[in-house]
Amino acid sequence: MAVAKPLAPFPPRNFLARHRQDELDALFATLPAPRKNELQGDYQGTLLGISGLSSLPGVIKSGLYRLLASWLNPWQGKHFDASNGANLWGLGTLQGAWGQYRIEDRQDSDALALDYDVEGNPALLRPILGEVRYFQDTLYLARMRYRTRRGTRTLLYFTLQETR
Repeated sequence: MAVAKPLAPFPPRNFLARHRQDELDALFATLPAPRKNELQGDYQGTLLGISGLSSLPGVIKSGLYRLLASWLNPWQGKHFDASNGANLWGLGTLQGAWGQYRIEDRQDSDALALDYDVEGNPALLRPILGEVRYFQDTLYLARMRYRTRRGTRTLLYFTLQETR
């Protein structure tokens, strides 16, 4: 008689890269939100679930995501302080932070919000709203949303991996 292995509470990390944005939407809705002060320091970011890529053949989509995970992509992740943060950018020895956000627990969402509508950001960044949920271990699933007069649209998903 075969013994069934217990199911893990969440699938393995590479699970995320194999799914369409609508599947990531469904998963995201089930994940718990971290507390506002839970994320501190630097987190390595990996892009996935980019709007419009779901319709591409798997081989092409996989190649594009591998390219985005390489040194060619200058976005490296995010930095979190108590109530503020910034995107981390760099190519080689050129490193910096750009794209500031305010960290908020929002009443209208179960996710931790990263609101880019802050002084100092250019007008193009201010409609961005990031949302973060806990995935597993030290890995978070997050999404970038863009607010317009017609509503809010999810542009992409990304993961944040603690680097401490």
